[in-house]
Amino acid sequence: MLKKLVLPLMIGSALMASDISMEITNNTLAGNVNLNIPQNENFQIRGTYLYNDHTDRHNYYSVGFAAIGQTPIDNYNSQISIFVDFDHTKDNTAIPIGISLFNNNIGTFQYPLFAKAEVAYAPAILSFDDAYRELKTKVEIGIKPIENAKAFIGYKSVSFNQNYISVGYAGIGFVF
Repeated sequence: MLKKLVLPLMIGSALMASDISMEITNNTLAGNVNLNIPQNENFQIRGTYLYNDHTDRHNYYSVGFAAIGQTPIDNYNSQISIFVDFDHTKDNTAIPIGISLFNNNIGTFQYPLFAKAEVAYAPAILSFDDAYRELKTKVEIGIKPIENAKAFIGYKSVSFNQNYISVGYAGIGFVF
């Protein structure tokens, strides 16, 4: 049921996306879509689909909403966002609330470098099915070799009652 809702949303929103990316590991493949809401680029709809090749793990879906603003730190091109996601696997569902920090220009190099850090938590009251909590973290660093493309490496961890995935990854993305 959720596949029928999430996949068309992600495919359709990719056509109007502000950012799409793909994360690759040895056993997983994730697609991410961020869609700016028309007439207000300070709000985004976010979506993730993670295909998990582990026989004891199920695929992971996430759809959410983020409010984005500039940080009060001078001389840095940094953004902060507060978000709410709806995360689902076969046996676990949660609604984590999180914060994300993004710096679009770490230093003066041949190519622009960027960094992103994200943490979200869902306590028992926001966890359903077999989950009684969820904690997810993500750290990413990358380069933009051309204006609207990026390459990155990162580490992410998603934990419901026990660890769901904890892995380093590499990826590419396109910025519109």
